Amino acid sequence: MTPTGYYIALIAKSFGYERRHKRLADASAEIALLRQAEYHLGNLLWELVEPIKELSVEYWNLRKYVKERDQHSVVLEKLNERLTELHEQRASILNETTPEQDDLVKQREELLVELEKLVSKKDRIVNRAKEIRRAHEGYLTKIEVLQRDGSTPEAMQEVHEMIGEIKEEFVVLKQQRQDVAERLDDGDRQIGEIEKKMVSYKQQKRDRAAVIFQEMGIINRDLSNVRSEIGNCEAHIHKLQADVGRYLS
Repeated sequence: MTPTGYYIALIAKSFGYERRHKRLADASAEIALLRQAEYHLGNLLWELVEPIKELSVEYWNLRKYVKERDQHSVVLEKLNERLTELHEQRASILNETTPEQDDLVKQREELLVELEKLVSKKDRIVNRAKEIRRAHEGYLTKIEVLQRDGSTPEAMQEVHEMIGEIKEEFVVLKQQRQDVAERLDDGDRQIGEIEKKMVSYKQQKRDRAAVIFQEMGIINRDLSNVRSEIGNCEAHIHKLQADVGRYLS
């Protein structure tokens, strides 16, 4: 065989293979369409084939599986309805508020505002005390200078009086600072108690929601089982209807 003849034969062989492959694909598609048509035929007519003795097994099995599928579908619908109810109940529990909780939130907000004012007041007291300390140091330095310069007793007395005044103010500020600190400690304690109560309410809600969540888990498991049963019935029904259709066709 010449090289030219070889390549011609190779091309012819390839062309023949492609034609064969196309015929097989077409045949496969036609068979699939035929099977689909048989299924639809059986789906439409299976309830009418009871008198046909050759289809008695298929007919009664279809009756059984269709009934089981319908029963499972009813259960599925009820489970879905219950699951929806539980979702709504759980969301309602987690979002609900009681008058007691609202009152605690209000008390906490009012306390925080009051504590913020007290902190500002404490800062003002501390700043004023620092100013008094600086003034006191300044007056002491002034006394030293006046003594060194031999100032009059009247000038010295005036400075001592001013020192006495700022000492009195410093004592008052010290008491005020102590009072504010006690009120801040008391406020922190009250907020701590309020937050404990709020945490307790939240935990109670979470506990109630957890019970519902457990039931939801059980229902989801049952839904999975029921869907599996329905799928199993559907598979049997599909096959039996196809068998009926194949016989009728």
